[in-house]
Amino acid sequence: MSDRIRNGTGHRAYRRKRTQLRNHYQRNGLTCDWCGKPFDWTIADYNHPEAFTVDHPNALANGGHLVKQDFVGMHRECNRLKGAMVVPVIRPAS
Repeated sequence: MSDRIRNGTGHRAYRRKRTQLRNHYQRNGLTCDWCGKPFDWTIADYNHPEAFTVDHPNALANGGHLVKQDFVGMHRECNRLKGAMVVPVIRPAS
C-alpha cells in the first residue's frame, strides 16, 4: 500500500472527470466551447485535431489547478490554438 495521500488532485481524478464530461457532452449533443462546432464521436485517435479534449478555464500555466476546476469540452485543435490564453469575460454595459 502506498503512503501517498489520495485527495482528488491527481491524474486519476482528472481522467475520471474527463470521462464524465465526455459522456455529458455526447449524451446532450453539446458543441465545442471554443469554435461551436459539433464533435465527431466516431474519431478513435485522441491525437486527431477534431478529437474531444477537455480544457481548464484557468490554464495550468497561469496558476490553475489540475482537478479543482470545472472543465469545458473542446476539439484538440481548438484547445491547442487557445493555449494558455485567458478567455475574456464580456459584461453588459451598465
